[in-house]
Amino acid sequence: MSDRQPGAAPDPLVHAVVVTHRGAAWLPECLQALAAQSARARLEIVVVDNGSADGTAELLRARFPSVAVVRLPENEGYARGNNAGLRRALASGADFAALVNDDVEVMPGWLQALLDAAAAHPEAGLFCGTLVFRGEPRVNSTGLCIDGFGRARDRDFGLPLADLRRADGPVEGVSGGASLVRCALLRRTGLFDPGYFAYYEDVDLSLRAARAGSIAWYTAAARATHRFGATVGPGSPRQRYLLGRGHLRTLALHQPAARAAALVPLTAAYRMGIKMPLELLHGRPALALAELRAAIAGAAAALLALRTRMRRIPPGAEP
Repeated sequence: MSDRQPGAAPDPLVHAVVVTHRGAAWLPECLQALAAQSARARLEIVVVDNGSADGTAELLRARFPSVAVVRLPENEGYARGNNAGLRRALASGADFAALVNDDVEVMPGWLQALLDAAAAHPEAGLFCGTLVFRGEPRVNSTGLCIDGFGRARDRDFGLPLADLRRADGPVEGVSGGASLVRCALLRRTGLFDPGYFAYYEDVDLSLRAARAGSIAWYTAAARATHRFGATVGPGSPRQRYLLGRGHLRTLALHQPAARAAALVPLTAAYRMGIKMPLELLHGRPALALAELRAAIAGAAAALLALRTRMRRIPPGAEP
């Protein structure tokens, strides 16, 4: 929705990209919240259906006929799924892409708060707000923190919302759960690295943006709620595997070469030699197997990443 005055510059074109895979149970609330945004923008909502077989296609046709749909034949993951929507946004000349998980509901004013931050901070190319756990007053994320071992975590994770005192400002990275990205940045850095299936692709994009001289920015007033882990399952073996694999690939891509050469094998060995036995000791064989798989697949992904380390844009991420 726009209140632009005659003769004023056009409102920015924003493509809101929502990737879904078997998310028909919660997708409607996500789309309704986006459609209800009152922002000085030309908003187009795009759903990328990652090979869902749960009635998602029928739901979109019946209840959201104005939403653009990109259908993929199979589940290609978060990175490739978003890239399908982002390429559409770039081809349409969009100024911004809003990346919103299908299990996230943006609150009133979310988009305008991030657009205001973008207007005030041209040095920033990535923007995020306050992500809150759905149904409980605790913080899910106020952006990403990345430690010396390349591990990423959500800043302020689990903090009671009443205790949050985080001011607007730079942050190391943005969560892919709900963020806004300048399309001009994507044209320079490329899209999500398709070498990630899910998890850590937002870390990788944030680090590539920083390397290109563009910072990430946190805006407290942009709030959204998150059904944490609804797609993969919080603490599930699959989540553990994807996190471990993504971490190892990111180490290989972004740590200094000598440090990466040491950290990748040490991290893989730690998962196999310490974390896997601990999970077995606690009677969680599925998580133990996930640690083993993460170590093996992550080390392989790290080796493959070395081939693209010096490239400005990873293969498959070209805009």
